[in-house]
Amino acid sequence: MHILIISGGYLNLPFAKEYCKTLSADKVFVVDKGLEYADTLQILPDVILGDFDTVDKSLLSRYEERVLAGELKACIERYPAKKDASDTELALMKAIEMEADEVTMLAGTGSRLDHVLMNMELLLMAERAAVNCYMVDETNRIQMLSDEARTEVIIQRKKQHGKYLSVIPFSPVVKGLTMSGVAYPLKDKEILSGNTLTVSNRITEPAAIISLKQGSIWVIESKDKGNKKYHYL
Repeated sequence: MHILIISGGYLNLPFAKEYCKTLSADKVFVVDKGLEYADTLQILPDVILGDFDTVDKSLLSRYEERVLAGELKACIERYPAKKDASDTELALMKAIEMEADEVTMLAGTGSRLDHVLMNMELLLMAERAAVNCYMVDETNRIQMLSDEARTEVIIQRKKQHGKYLSVIPFSPVVKGLTMSGVAYPLKDKEILSGNTLTVSNRITEPAAIISLKQGSIWVIESKDKGNKKYHYL
């Protein structure tokens, strides 16, 4: 099952409109302000959740009325503002509980770096649950590899999200990192958190293969703003 999560961070709506057309999502979860994005994009949510501190209250009320009237088959889950998990984490936990095997997260980035970093860390939660999870905006697509779950990914050059390919260590030490099909290949390399060795690589072959033996990494496909080279999955 593929679940699309629309969170409440930054979202480029023209990009999201085109990107969502190509997604084969089975369920759509909207998180707090994400309801406003879904409404603008004319995407019907299956789950609406959060503490609802940022969503337009009149819009939320209209959706609550539609659900009560039976016009919309959606589940609304309201959480207190004081809680031990972010709204986005709660959405991902629910996706895992529903046995999703793939999650695409939109509006998980933005100006709040604390939320951006925590959302990136949530990718490890998904990996541990055997869920392939991707954070996507118009300039980045982020996924995670870990020795606790997937240890290899293949990225097709024709389908990459921009022209750059970076690997960022999440664990203090990453062992056995191998990158092939790229401008700067690596073979069974040990890298430490806090260096820039694996930033801004490029795919030079039909596909890049990235694998590791120990540790966790973020794999980031990216492009400069204004460069329209990205692939809609």
